[in-house]
Amino acid sequence: MGKYHSNSRRQAAPQRNQIPPLMRGIGCITFVIVPVLSYGLADYSIGNIPQVKQFFQSNPALISRPTINPLLSQLTGLQPVWKFLQQQDHLGANLILTIALILIIGGIMAILYGYIYAMFGPSRYGPTDVPPPRVKTKKYNR
Repeated sequence: MGKYHSNSRRQAAPQRNQIPPLMRGIGCITFVIVPVLSYGLADYSIGNIPQVKQFFQSNPALISRPTINPLLSQLTGLQPVWKFLQQQDHLGANLILTIALILIIGGIMAILYGYIYAMFGPSRYGPTDVPPPRVKTKKYNR
């Protein structure tokens, strides 16, 4: 037995800076909801807003239905996927607009979360921290 070791077991220190389970659940839900909402908004806006559709008509490959290699379409397990993809109009434009909307919605949610956390979150200083000094200094003129 060494001089600086003992047989007693230490209890595990409580974990600090862990995300509460409720917040993890909200994050998991938004991880699913934001892309689905973005795809729905993209599909709606390309179909119903003429300015958006006109923007994507400069490239006909984005507006037309996707083409699939005949060898890939014969794979038996993926035939429902290929049929679904061939029924989609303007799939390329939908995917591009979906990614843009995911970035926009995610950025807005991050900013809102930051403001709400600043208002309702714990204080910046813990019980052992010293508050910042309240010293007003004057400009020194010589």
